[in-house]
Amino acid sequence: MDNSLMAGGLHAPAEQRLRLYETLLQTTPDLVYMWDLQHRFTYANAALLAMWGKTWDEAIGKTCLELGYEPWHAAMHDREIDQVIATRAPVRGDVPFNGTNGRRIYDYLLVPVIGPGGEVEAVAGTTRDVTERKRHEEALRKSEERLAAMVDASSDMVYRTNHDWSEVDVVGGSELLGPHGSLTPDWLDVLIHPADRTLVADAVAHARATRTPFSAEHRVRNHEGGWSWVSSRAVPIRPIGGEITEWFGAATDITARRQHDEHQRLLLNELNHRVKNTLAIVQSIALQTLRNTDNVALAYDRFESRLHTLTQAHDMLTRKHWVRAPIEEIVRTAIAPCVQQDTSRFDLVGPPIDLDPQRGLALTMALHELCTNAMKYGALSAEGGRVDIHWTRERREGRDCLVLVWEEVGGPPVVAPARRGFGSRLIERGLRHDLGGQTSLDFLPTGVVCQITAPLAKEGVAA
Repeated sequence: MDNSLMAGGLHAPAEQRLRLYETLLQTTPDLVYMWDLQHRFTYANAALLAMWGKTWDEAIGKTCLELGYEPWHAAMHDREIDQVIATRAPVRGDVPFNGTNGRRIYDYLLVPVIGPGGEVEAVAGTTRDVTERKRHEEALRKSEERLAAMVDASSDMVYRTNHDWSEVDVVGGSELLGPHGSLTPDWLDVLIHPADRTLVADAVAHARATRTPFSAEHRVRNHEGGWSWVSSRAVPIRPIGGEITEWFGAATDITARRQHDEHQRLLLNELNHRVKNTLAIVQSIALQTLRNTDNVALAYDRFESRLHTLTQAHDMLTRKHWVRAPIEEIVRTAIAPCVQQDTSRFDLVGPPIDLDPQRGLALTMALHELCTNAMKYGALSAEGGRVDIHWTRERREGRDCLVLVWEEVGGPPVVAPARRGFGSRLIERGLRHDLGGQTSLDFLPTGVVCQITAPLAKEGVAA
């Protein structure tokens, strides 16, 4: 072959150019063909004939349908041929075909063949087997769909960053931050809680310096504008032996866990506080009961009775989860030992009022002492004697207060004691301290009268 042919055949004789073009068409693995204006094949190269499993004599002048194409396939090419002729523009597509090599997928391009007068005189086409490429693309598409589904199904927020963490892109998962998308370079100031920014910045710097995974627990601004706790971890992505190109990570919402931990800490502190208070109460009861007594059996009975009342008060508060102490339950718990035989000896009247646990416990113990004294010396020691316990909610000195009155009637004449016992001191001093209010204890001849005033906590606020 001379140099002109090797240079592209532009100056070669016509016969040589034809042989060159024919050689190229017959040796290319692509399918090359031509239709006339009646949709009949006027040319098919060796690769196309082999795919059909036919000789040129068997194929020349045939349409797609006559060569065994499925009707839908033949009709599609008929429409495309007419479109190329009408628009003089190429048409491209891909289509499956069952040939001698089995079912394959082909990418094709149809172009007009323009005659000397500028008219379309034929339609030429090339087709390439893209089965492997399509399979690879389909496998990649399915893999990406599965990965996207896994990300979106995850309760974690999935994110990526560039190599230096100057940009963060939320790619899916939890809706913790709202819609997916890139965050500004100021993400540390925009996204991270002010108290945690130094911690996060230090963790990022350490991860970059050591090329090890980033890990931190911190707060992020959520889509509602509040703060949520997350446990975040990101791993570096880099070619083997190369530099880090990006980081890929996930952040788990641990707000509930942190709240639970904080709640447990508060409960432990509260339990410790309550145990100390209870031990202090028991110590006080023991000291006051056993002090200056020569009757050990009597002291034991009093001590046991007071501990029982304390236990009952704790049981009542436990049923209310140590959140509130309804006044009626406080009263009924305190007087329970006195009403086993006769409930008519008490008149309880008052609206529903809740005390905080500390005040509820103090009031229970005070009422128990009043009840014990009434059974021994007061109205409950005689037949016909009774106790009126009335309470109201009143406004005093600018705040709501509980005002409770214990009044004994129908008992023996009362004489004021020469000295104050434990019960009196508990009511007059201890109760005043524990309730943060006022108490008065009067030993009237007609019966003991005790008035207790205690401020009430505002709704939702512990006193």
